[in-house]
Amino acid sequence: NRIAYPYPDDAWPSWIGQFQKNEILILAHDTGTGGLGMLPDGAIGRLLHPSRVQAMAWTTDTRLRYAALGALPEEERAMQLTNALNEVLYALLFAVRAAGATEIYRLGGAQAIAAMAYGTPTIPQVQKVFGPGNAYVVAAKRLLFGRVAVDLLPGPSEVLVLADDSAQARFVAADLLAQAEHGSGHERIWLITPSAPLLQAVNKELSRQLPKLSRREFIARALQDNGWLIQVKDLEQGVALVNRLAPEHCEVMTRQPGAIASRITTAGAIFLGSFSPTVLGDYVAGPSHTLPTGGAGASFAGLTVDQFQRRTSVVEYDKSSLKKSLKALRKFAEVEGLDAHGRSASIRLEAK
Repeated sequence: NRIAYPYPDDAWPSWIGQFQKNEILILAHDTGTGGLGMLPDGAIGRLLHPSRVQAMAWTTDTRLRYAALGALPEEERAMQLTNALNEVLYALLFAVRAAGATEIYRLGGAQAIAAMAYGTPTIPQVQKVFGPGNAYVVAAKRLLFGRVAVDLLPGPSEVLVLADDSAQARFVAADLLAQAEHGSGHERIWLITPSAPLLQAVNKELSRQLPKLSRREFIARALQDNGWLIQVKDLEQGVALVNRLAPEHCEVMTRQPGAIASRITTAGAIFLGSFSPTVLGDYVAGPSHTLPTGGAGASFAGLTVDQFQRRTSVVEYDKSSLKKSLKALRKFAEVEGLDAHGRSASIRLEAK
């Protein structure tokens, strides 16, 4: 469904300004939480780019949120669902409008990616599909690569903490729990340390902090299925393992985090020291938080401004310039056995 903004134009802050008619910006983005939440920060992170490019489509899937409330009586369930969605939806709509979106569509899942890539009678075809999603959204983006541009294939959230015995266990545990709460159950969580006492202390902190969190059931499932506390021989071995895992987020809590980070070459983003939790990258720190997951960081970087642009080359030679290049052109054509290639240049310099 096309979504109307919940506030009249005159209720929006004046600094937002009016949108240009040709600034149609549709953002392709599943919820990032396996359908269990909508993330205004993601809208800001993927829409606040210098050029108002026509690029994307916004999707938000509420089905799993409804399923999560399924145990409640029907009236109460409907009321809670409405209140929860409205509260987040207003923030979401504000975020995308403030960031520059002029068209918003409410749909989700692999079918949303297909609709935006091919177009429908009510949804225009887009040029670029950006943003994370669940396993089905990632599969759809992979299948449609080439028909539309995609940023990368970011799946469920990941965090890896590389720490030595100087790290505070309560900080480490809090950061592991934070990235496990998205709700898909496929999040991946690692602590890598040469310190056995730290590993044991973090394990105790996880047990102590988890019961106090509102999404503890989702977190517990993620930790059970994909949570790893790993003791290594030394930090050198730890760095080697980090580079092999290529995590989405890597926190370095060691005595000299900068020196350690300089040897990490595959992480999507690196957070240095005890006071740089991953949540900074989610909400307020400058770098993109649309990052490669599933080991893709070994080959891909996160979403950057240049991916919102399309570039082409313009070439112009005059007769004199072409003549200077003819020798090289002929040699390449000869080596490759493509005489028509060479001929297409030499014919321009022959006397009639």
